[in-house]
Amino acid sequence: RFCPVITINEEACNMLTLEQKQELVEACPDRILELDEFTGNLVQVENAYEMATFTEDLKVAQEAMKKRPEDDDFVHVVQSTDRFVFSVESTGCMDAEDILLSSLRVLKDRLNYLAAEVEKLKD
Repeated sequence: RFCPVITINEEACNMLTLEQKQELVEACPDRILELDEFTGNLVQVENAYEMATFTEDLKVAQEAMKKRPEDDDFVHVVQSTDRFVFSVESTGCMDAEDILLSSLRVLKDRLNYLAAEVEKLKD
């Protein structure tokens, strides 16, 4: 699963009313945003990276709130290019760490084999 990079444009959000900010919070089905009860600012929830899967509804809601289509998004959610989240499940006979290390060795061997075959094709 992708690890989201969530950027909140504070300057643009300052132009929104509390009702509009609440609408953005509710527009996102993953509930990755919340309103700070003291400042009224949009903030990402503590475990947003675990929940973010679909942000099209959020994008549609903020497009409707923009004064001009070319204005910056209030909240920008993109997939991280260097981080991801995955889970390892076990029946209990191996630790998750051992499963991961074994899987990485197999992957490394297969990639080495693929690299060797590609080199053969180049010759």
